[in-house]
Amino acid sequence: MKWEEDARQVVDAIPVHDIIKNMIILWAERCARKAKRDVVTPEDMIKTRDDYFEWFGEAKIAKIQAARDNNQSDTDLDPEIALNKDPALYKIELCHSRFFGCDRDLINVRELGPKIKQKLEELKITEILADKAFEVLMPHSVFTVSISGCGNICTGAESKDIGIHGAARPKVTDKECSQCKKCAHACLDRIISFEDGRPVINEDCCRLCGNCIQVCPTGAIAFDKKGCRIMAGGTFGRFAKYGTELFRLTDTDMIYPILEASVNLIKEELSETYEDNFSLLMRRTGISPIFEHLSKVGKI
Repeated sequence: MKWEEDARQVVDAIPVHDIIKNMIILWAERCARKAKRDVVTPEDMIKTRDDYFEWFGEAKIAKIQAARDNNQSDTDLDPEIALNKDPALYKIELCHSRFFGCDRDLINVRELGPKIKQKLEELKITEILADKAFEVLMPHSVFTVSISGCGNICTGAESKDIGIHGAARPKVTDKECSQCKKCAHACLDRIISFEDGRPVINEDCCRLCGNCIQVCPTGAIAFDKKGCRIMAGGTFGRFAKYGTELFRLTDTDMIYPILEASVNLIKEELSETYEDNFSLLMRRTGISPIFEHLSKVGKI
């Protein structure tokens, strides 16, 4: 689609993540099509700017603007780069919350990333995997820990060696319900109904995303517990498999003994005579060795 020059200049003036710039362009073109135009005008860009400002909120926009005023790009601010720059046989993935935060965050990925790196270094996973290698080391030889701030799981954590994402169990309180139904609309699984003017949550089907809590204006739905979900043994590609859920909702402190248990399992059971990886290993052993370690160290 064609653009008026003044409209194109507005794109670079909007303080958003670098990775969102192309999305802004596409949204502006959508606005133009909605207005029955075949060219993007400054009017379309003003609407686009307002839509994104409303979405991100004033606090986040202020953080991004401050970074841009200091000539910092997303690359300058990306903690994932620092976590993975050294030679290592592990990779730590963080969702896009790593840049300026996210309204849906239930755990802080920026804080967890360095702690997990430190733990993996202490466990010497790189040396263990290198010594166990059946063939020369390649990118697929790495052990991946993937962390997402919320239940949207933007990093695809369920398909990684260790997958972690924020989770929250909601509870209905005795505070007044305004009947706005925002919680029901925010629930992607459609498990919230209303009885006698009060929300009712089908707890058996709740995925602990926390969306209903975050949109409730009166506190009628609040946090019962907030933490993370942890999975292990996921992979993609030829032997694609979702990781096995170890904990549906637990404290983030549980991550570190799980890493200990996983590295111990690799050290003891990973094959040195044929191509092997953590996901295949867990298919053979199941999750029992992990829970045996957790019991041994007094975590369960």
